[in-house]
Amino acid sequence: MAAPLSLEFSKSYGDCEKYPQNLIYKASYKGVLKAYEERIETALPRFLTQALDDIEIHFRQWDATNSKFTDHQVTNEDQLRTHLGEVAHPNPATGKPTWSLIPRRDPACRFIHLYADNSTKPLKITPRMLKRLFSYHQVMPSIIDFLAVFAHPPQQRELGFSGFFNQTILSYRNQQSTQPAAAQPPNVPRGPRVAALGRSGLQYQLCYNLKRVVLKAGTLKDPYKDQDWSIQQCQFHHQFDVIEGTMLWVSAKGGLNDYRDKVLELTGGTAGIPEDIEMGDRVQRFQGSLTVHLMNCHWAVDEWRNYISYLETAIMKETRHTTSGPWINEEFKPRKLQTVQLYEEKASSAIMILEGNIDVMTELRTFYQRLLLNPGFNMATECIEANESFVQHINDMINIFATHKRRAKVLVDISENRKNLLLQKLQSLATKKMEDLTTMGYREAIFMKVIAAGTFVFLPATFVSTLFSTDIVKYQNTTNGSASYSWPALRIWLEFSVPLTVGTLIIGFLGFWLADQQRKKKMPPSAYDD
Repeated sequence: MAAPLSLEFSKSYGDCEKYPQNLIYKASYKGVLKAYEERIETALPRFLTQALDDIEIHFRQWDATNSKFTDHQVTNEDQLRTHLGEVAHPNPATGKPTWSLIPRRDPACRFIHLYADNSTKPLKITPRMLKRLFSYHQVMPSIIDFLAVFAHPPQQRELGFSGFFNQTILSYRNQQSTQPAAAQPPNVPRGPRVAALGRSGLQYQLCYNLKRVVLKAGTLKDPYKDQDWSIQQCQFHHQFDVIEGTMLWVSAKGGLNDYRDKVLELTGGTAGIPEDIEMGDRVQRFQGSLTVHLMNCHWAVDEWRNYISYLETAIMKETRHTTSGPWINEEFKPRKLQTVQLYEEKASSAIMILEGNIDVMTELRTFYQRLLLNPGFNMATECIEANESFVQHINDMINIFATHKRRAKVLVDISENRKNLLLQKLQSLATKKMEDLTTMGYREAIFMKVIAAGTFVFLPATFVSTLFSTDIVKYQNTTNGSASYSWPALRIWLEFSVPLTVGTLIIGFLGFWLADQQRKKKMPPSAYDD
């Protein structure tokens, strides 16, 4: 017969609506826990769905009877309660079923996948179901900080949020007792001990998130303008019971298949028989938990190298004319400055995200290094080699991220310098156009002065010529009284008019040249004066 549930756990699970105030082990004071509780219900935007027809939770857990991993899908609260071990009893008086929790030991390994259609949509789980699920597994409240990044609009996506939280309970309540050894009561764990569920109360919990980039449209062979990259993040929660060797994993992500496919591959695919992790004793399970952490980190490392190369190509090609060719190029447009600024901001965001990933992985590495030094971790000797290998792999990935960060920082510096150079060239182009307009206006003014001067000089002669034109170009025929043209008179008129006109033009151009020289002395030279 299975052991009964502890009174503490029964009360905690019965008050699941008050999560996280109902947790057995409370690491924070009541005010903080109440704030978390209110945040689940009142956060804006709502990061949990309110639609009962939009619920979808995926479980993958170890089946000890058949020695393989099996999958389960939950689409409503009744299915969740049944999966957790509750049984419904008909109640004829009320017409509603009465539920009771049947003690059932936790599986050696359980994966829970929470997801949304994308990171700007709410997770497909209701607040009530989330509280029930987390109360059953006594999940630390810090996970709410990570889940709250969902459902924000695209322009407000919290890509800058990164964190690593842990809760380690490896000691006993009466460890510091001053009573004689014979009089001391048996050791009682400080953590949520539930013997009926196979929980020793000695455990640690981790919450962290990592981010990666993925190519959503186009291929790596396509031009950079045809590639569409997206930054994705995944939240991870992990529990490990150091006595029982059971582990729990909770992931939350926009989109289901990409991370879930990695879990499926690690745990044996559709056959459910894993090759990369062993579900034997607690030491093997601990080593398996390290493998899952490495899988999470590798998930984040993918494609960063290609993304940085994409940004380098885009910035170099958008600014290739700024460091070569003529100083002033009519192809330079203000819109190009906007494009360069866009890619520079992407590179700056990449630096921030890479630094966040480095910080999280550094904290993860430090946690496991300290764990082996904790006197409550009583299998440190057996796990030294696996832990050293884990730390080395984490160091390698941190170095990879550091390399990408250095490349992105250099890219931002180059982009900033070239953007300033482009801005100077655009300013020079604008100045040159203003100078050309000024020069053109000045020359037009000179022409107007020359025309006015010529008109002033020749106005009297024109008046006289008009007045006496009939006597100059024609004479009166005394025979019949008719008028005839005198070609000798016209020739004489041209002999005088043409030299005077040529002389006037020469004087006019000479006056224009002198005025232009004075302009050059008073104004800066135009870019195209030559």
